Amino acid sequence: MQTGKLANAVLDSIESQIAVIDRTGVICHVNQAWIDFGRSNGLDDDHVWVGTNYLSACLLAKQHGDKDGSEVLEGLTRVLKGELPVFSYEYPCHSPTEKRWFMMRILPVRGVQEAFVVMHHVITGRKLAEERVEQQNLELARLATTDKLTQLLNRLRLDELLEIEVERANRYRHPLSIIMIDIDFFKGINDMFGHRVGDQVLISFADLLRTRVRRIDSVGRWGGEEFLVLMPDSTQYAAGQLAEKLREATADHVFPGIGAITCSFGVAQYQGGQSISDFVERADSALYQAKRDGRNRVCLA
Repeated sequence: MQTGKLANAVLDSIESQIAVIDRTGVICHVNQAWIDFGRSNGLDDDHVWVGTNYLSACLLAKQHGDKDGSEVLEGLTRVLKGELPVFSYEYPCHSPTEKRWFMMRILPVRGVQEAFVVMHHVITGRKLAEERVEQQNLELARLATTDKLTQLLNRLRLDELLEIEVERANRYRHPLSIIMIDIDFFKGINDMFGHRVGDQVLISFADLLRTRVRRIDSVGRWGGEEFLVLMPDSTQYAAGQLAEKLREATADHVFPGIGAITCSFGVAQYQGGQSISDFVERADSALYQAKRDGRNRVCLA
């Protein structure tokens, strides 16, 4: 077999898409995988690759604001000018029916001046696997910071956010407040209606909280039937107003299986320099003052 035919046959047997270009970017040769990929993307069967400029597609993409096209054009140009020995770039090339990723690589043809080989290798399997791992890690992180029953933040995450917000309040002198909430007579609900109904009350109350706090607020289950709302950039007065709205909304809400319930609320604003435990203790003391005063009320620290 002639050397040229053998080389072409070898190139056509490679799954990666391969093109040979000159220093100006003009395509001199493509393998079968390159041709097949063009067809799968809507090009005519008789599309002529040889003689077209590979850089033109990258330039067009750059002109349309495509970040990948812009970076690829810069890397290709630097290799063609001799400023880089090789350039590689991972990029997405999704079709209407599937996600696809490729590794593009350009380097000079060894022993042949003015010739460069461009390879596009399919890396879709690896990228999809990476996406799955990333999603699994995100889900694990979510589970680690989420209360299983209510799907609110759990105590661990609330503690972390308290540290972050207290540090920010100290640094920037911004107000910070918390609302401590306790469902009144919750033990009686469990004793009278059973823990299954009690759990449903907790879930419904969590939904009520979630839909009535601000986007910048953090709400979580502090423990048992106690909940906490962390309110950055909020004075005690503003937190007290929200607590009163939550109290009214709770009293007006019909909870599955039992009807109406009430809650008691304790509100505290962070005082610069105090410890987190003292900050939370002040809100907790206000909460228990609300309970001593008859429940279903808001008390400020």
